[in-house]
Amino acid sequence: MEKEFHDNPKKAEMRKDTRKSYVTNVSYRVVVDEKATMPVKDEGLTQNISNGGLCLILNKELSSGAVLELKFEMPEENSNPVETRVKVVWQEKIETGYLTGVKFDIG
Repeated sequence: MEKEFHDNPKKAEMRKDTRKSYVTNVSYRVVVDEKATMPVKDEGLTQNISNGGLCLILNKELSSGAVLELKFEMPEENSNPVETRVKVVWQEKIETGYLTGVKFDIG
């Protein structure tokens, strides 16, 4: 298991998938309900990625359980941007914003 960005054994114990360091820009919108999203698009950075989710650095505090529409680039050359919905699992205030754990499986 890789060492995570912030050394928190509790979160490391909950992890199911190995995370890989991956930093890129991400844009997101908060999903209000199944048919509507917030009109404002915000931006942040990915910190790392796994099969189950992402760790993001965002500038806004979000509630646990919030659903986001994300858009980000993958490192493969000529790949299309990834657009997906994720659910906020946790957030931690850091000096540069909010470290935010999200999971892909929101079903």
